[in-house]
Amino acid sequence: MKRKVLKSLLPVVLAAMCLTGCGASGGDTAAEESQAPAADGEASAEQTDSAATDEAAAGEAYLVGFANNSDTYNYCAKFRSYLKEETEAKGIQIMVTDAAGDTNVQNGQIDDFIVQNVNVASAISNDSDGSVPALEAAKTAGIPYISFLVAVTGGDDYDGYIYVGSPNTDAGRAQGEYLCEVLPENAKILYFTGEPVDQQYADRKQGLTDALKARSDIEIMDEYNVKNAKDQGMRTTEDCLMSYETIDAIVCQNDDAALGVVEALKSAGRLDGILVLGVDGSDDALAAIKSGEMAMTALQDARAQAQAGADIFEQIKNGTNPADIEDVYVPFKIVTADNVDEYLK
Repeated sequence: MKRKVLKSLLPVVLAAMCLTGCGASGGDTAAEESQAPAADGEASAEQTDSAATDEAAAGEAYLVGFANNSDTYNYCAKFRSYLKEETEAKGIQIMVTDAAGDTNVQNGQIDDFIVQNVNVASAISNDSDGSVPALEAAKTAGIPYISFLVAVTGGDDYDGYIYVGSPNTDAGRAQGEYLCEVLPENAKILYFTGEPVDQQYADRKQGLTDALKARSDIEIMDEYNVKNAKDQGMRTTEDCLMSYETIDAIVCQNDDAALGVVEALKSAGRLDGILVLGVDGSDDALAAIKSGEMAMTALQDARAQAQAGADIFEQIKNGTNPADIEDVYVPFKIVTADNVDEYLK
């Protein structure tokens, strides 16, 4: 198993905020980021294929394939844009696709990358277990596989597998520590999650529950799988408002679901008194924190993750054995009303 590399230190502001209290402004931009890359990626892939074919004939081509989880998620769209920018800045061609949240589609895209003779396959892998066929295909072809954000089951058994992401346990722990500091006695909360098959689901939940052990009076009344989707977060909140007399906080495993919660609470006139927490640090979530509609988010540094990925592509291109390249963990940055201005564009 590879030693894990931590790209930077967790900010000490987490402790300070806890003591004082771990896809608005930018909304149009975020929407453009989540939609525009699809068309851009499609054109880019065609252009890259053509260029790669020409250069391959000359024996000069070096091509990376990246299968995005879904361009509709603000964070994934932002990461895709950064990865393309950082990779091309190093003179490396990158072919980008959108799986639209479909694991089978993404696995097929990885297969296509292999047929097109990419030197490296990469993805925001859609599913820890469901993405195993993509990893196995890369392994059979002898092609390095870089998985961003989601660890793929069995990755440690392939020397060509490298993980780049953030320590998801820390995100859940930060949420729990924040709640322990700010919630009243005997508080009651709801937990909105992504797919239970995902490792990040398990890690974020583990971090949250571990932190909440410090406050045995806080009750998680129920957990709902909203698939980290805004619309499901909204609908589930609407149902919960009719089912629970008291709700002190709704904790979400990503910002998209949290923003759906905010919309439902606003429509019901229940936003005051119910804290909403997310993960990712999307532009819309930061704006919601600034306006007081969300309480906090654990921001993933998309730029730092993309830079780490591009650095790995470059190392492999320059002859470094993938087995000698360490997995990379980029720490979350905890954002509340106290420091949100530091992260708003």
